[in-house]
Amino acid sequence: MADRFTPLGDDDPRSVGGYDLRARLGAGGMGRVYLAFTPGGRALAVKVVRPDYAEDDEFRRRFRKEIDAAQRVQGLYTAPVVDADSEAPLPWLATAYVPGPSLHQAVSEHGPLPLTTVFRLVAGVAEGLTAIHACGLIHRDLKPANILLAEDGPRVIDFGIAHAADATTLTSTHVRIGTPAFMAPEQIRGHSASPATDVFALGNLTVFAATGRTAFGEGNPEAMFFRIINEEPELGRCDPELRTVVESCLAKEPGERPSVSEVMEYARERIQGETMSLAGSWLPGSLATSLARYGTAKYTKTGETRKEEARDKEARKDEGTTQKAAKDKPPTGGTTPPSGQDNSVLSGLGCLAALIFIVVVAIGPQKVLDWVKSDGKPSASPSYSAPGYTLPTHATADTDTSTAPVEENTTDPGCAQASQAISSNNETFDQASAASLSALASNLDSAADAAQDSTVASAVRALANDSRSMSDSAAGAYSARDDGDSTQLKTYQQAFSDGFDQWKQDAETYKSLCE
Repeated sequence: MADRFTPLGDDDPRSVGGYDLRARLGAGGMGRVYLAFTPGGRALAVKVVRPDYAEDDEFRRRFRKEIDAAQRVQGLYTAPVVDADSEAPLPWLATAYVPGPSLHQAVSEHGPLPLTTVFRLVAGVAEGLTAIHACGLIHRDLKPANILLAEDGPRVIDFGIAHAADATTLTSTHVRIGTPAFMAPEQIRGHSASPATDVFALGNLTVFAATGRTAFGEGNPEAMFFRIINEEPELGRCDPELRTVVESCLAKEPGERPSVSEVMEYARERIQGETMSLAGSWLPGSLATSLARYGTAKYTKTGETRKEEARDKEARKDEGTTQKAAKDKPPTGGTTPPSGQDNSVLSGLGCLAALIFIVVVAIGPQKVLDWVKSDGKPSASPSYSAPGYTLPTHATADTDTSTAPVEENTTDPGCAQASQAISSNNETFDQASAASLSALASNLDSAADAAQDSTVASAVRALANDSRSMSDSAAGAYSARDDGDSTQLKTYQQAFSDGFDQWKQDAETYKSLCE
């Protein structure tokens, strides 16, 4: 079973665009992909293109154009482009890291996917393509290696990048852009690509997901091209319900293929009432379990930091906990631990770091906000209201936790479903559990899917993204606490607070639409 991460080699860069690279994620025809982190601790996948492409002016021009368009893609089932530099000595782009295997790796290691999982995959990938096409992009290289399987659904990656290499001096004379087994007839003939080109590839990767084989076989590219253009696909192993949509996607003529939205609706009809809220609910057991291999916690610190921590640990053994506690004590004027708190327990992380962790993980985002704004002194503040939900005021010796009743909005089903999701997740905000915040994000994603108005859907999905961001920060705080890393703990605390600030802003938009 292959590991997701490979240690950096002598020929790998250590930093790109100000991002410190921690490990290699993979390599392909256009370059290498590395794991990095934002200043706030969010994991990134940084793709650095090959030197021969970097020397081609036409490639740089197209790369710049495609990246500008890709940065506008905002889809639940895409890995967003968050940064890029087309003018660097080696052009690069950074996307959100997706903690899961590629479809190719998943099928290779665990075998073909169950039918229900395949339909969920098709629905998610089709929705991702819809977002990509809406920004004027065509993927052109949709294949199993460019579909990542995450806990809450698939992600489409590398959209638009293949076009940057098309028609450069490297490819214009004899090389076709795309992966041979997943190319459409019009690509093979050298004709212009269209959204229907991606639909053909979607049909082909659906066959691969369900059977472990491509629709036109493998082998010599020229022989494969002949079969794609002239022969019917091999669909004998496909379930009849799946074969219906796959046959239409693999039509030889682009105009005879269904639209992406039609494919998406067909798949959704077959999973109606089901969601991708948890890994076990959409991925088979062994594959869901394997997602743990894609966590990035061990890479959040540099090797030098780990060495320093190891030295500190040895020093604590030699010097004793009392001396170490004095060393870690914050300067005069810093945050004072709550009365009755055992200082010997706090000494391992430092008083300030321990209090941060308590605030972030134990008592939730409202107190996070209070703590930050009051310089580390928790205070009572008015609760923040969103439609159908009042953020609970945390109980103290003199007050009780209270929430407002759900007020369902009947104008749009997305509003009612979102209000229900928020109201039923009071515990999420009270405890700041990474798992419950993730579940809330998935439930809000479902509410966005149910929305009939695109503006409502966008507002609800923004809340889902905010919840997911807070979930990541809470998980990072737990990891930093376990590792004894006070610096990372403070970073995740700030990211958590920022995420909650963004939630409040997006909730105002949601409120204005759904009241």
